[in-house]
Amino acid sequence: MSARTARERLAEAQATLVRALAQGAPVPPGFDSARVQATAETLLSKRRRWVERSWPRLVAALGESFRSRFEAWARENPMELEASALADGRRFADALLAAGEFPSSESAHEELLTFEVRFRLTEHGLVARRGLTFKSMRTGAATLLAARLPGGRVLRLRLPF
Repeated sequence: MSARTARERLAEAQATLVRALAQGAPVPPGFDSARVQATAETLLSKRRRWVERSWPRLVAALGESFRSRFEAWARENPMELEASALADGRRFADALLAAGEFPSSESAHEELLTFEVRFRLTEHGLVARRGLTFKSMRTGAATLLAARLPGGRVLRLRLPF
């Protein structure tokens, strides 16, 4: 067996193990299924806690349902290669918005708007915005405005209409 063939087999086994850990794929032969499952659950829990720290207002607005909702979403949406809790939370927020289930909490909307003036989420990951940026968002009976100033400072304003 050549060294190249051994490397290819190892790479394939590693990819299969990563899919089992991150996406719930079948456990590859030669691995303890219970341990792989336990490790996958631990990684999912770590990912959830990471988003909880990065998106505290969204988590508070969802309350007790955050954990189950996020974990269900995360099982269907594997983490990107360049892992970022901010990006992961934003993708989760997108899923809630698309389903019409984003919380009506003004503070959760403000957190989302602040993210939007600071960052852009692209197919390549999170990109920090530069220069002057304005965004607005309608929340129930109010309109939230946010501006990112050169240097990174964010100003927010709530209009009662």
